[in-house]
Amino acid sequence: MPENYAVKFSLAGRLCAVTGGAGLIGSRICACLADLGADVLVADVDRERAEAVCADIAARTGRADAARFARFDQTGLAAIGAAVDELERTFGPLWGWVNNAYPRTGDYGARLEDVTPADWEANLSMLLSGYCLCANAAARRMAGRGGGAIVNMGSIQSLVAPEFSVYEGTEMTSPAVYTAAKGGILMYTKYLASYYGASGVRVNCVCPGGVANNQPEPFTGRYNARTPLRRMADPAEIAPAVAFLLADASSYVTGAALAVDGGLTAV
Repeated sequence: MPENYAVKFSLAGRLCAVTGGAGLIGSRICACLADLGADVLVADVDRERAEAVCADIAARTGRADAARFARFDQTGLAAIGAAVDELERTFGPLWGWVNNAYPRTGDYGARLEDVTPADWEANLSMLLSGYCLCANAAARRMAGRGGGAIVNMGSIQSLVAPEFSVYEGTEMTSPAVYTAAKGGILMYTKYLASYYGASGVRVNCVCPGGVANNQPEPFTGRYNARTPLRRMADPAEIAPAVAFLLADASSYVTGAALAVDGGLTAV
């Protein structure tokens, strides 16, 4: 008999947590997963924004509890394991975990010459160690149940270095610690995929290119010119890649880096 491929893309009945779920990309991921039937935890520190996301998802799906707010802060590294335990005690066993939060210090975004050791350490801790420890905690619990899926949000800078000429004439730059963290996230994705593969836990990384968020010209013009599709991504275009990697449609995919970048890293 042929496979029922529609079923393979369904997330019906699966509980999935999305850290940073109230943000620009996270809110779209939450909506996409809910549209595919998942029960979504909007795991964020901003209750007001998260509850607005939940209300929007309830309206679009017709399911009052399709998305629920779950306060979650990945910056307190020592408390991450207990925080994941609390999520499962409150909401039930997690099938999917999406590391999407983007915590950073007030000094984040400084040019390389101005980065202090303290800033570097703080941002690397939140951006890299936070993802790794969240993934550890989720994977360990999934392995004990025989399966689950984790998606880490990487970047094209998990794959290639930034092209600094696109920032000329703007106040923007690509922080060095961002590239260090996103590169580490990809390699740790591969590590966990190998470590937990025999336990049925899949771990993958989505690597978005530039996402449109009212960036200034001339940055957008230069960025678009470098990209085969000649534009930046809409935030909603990242979400289906995450959903695919959580669904049974990707049941033989683990340790992968899925570039969603308009072809930028292909040329």
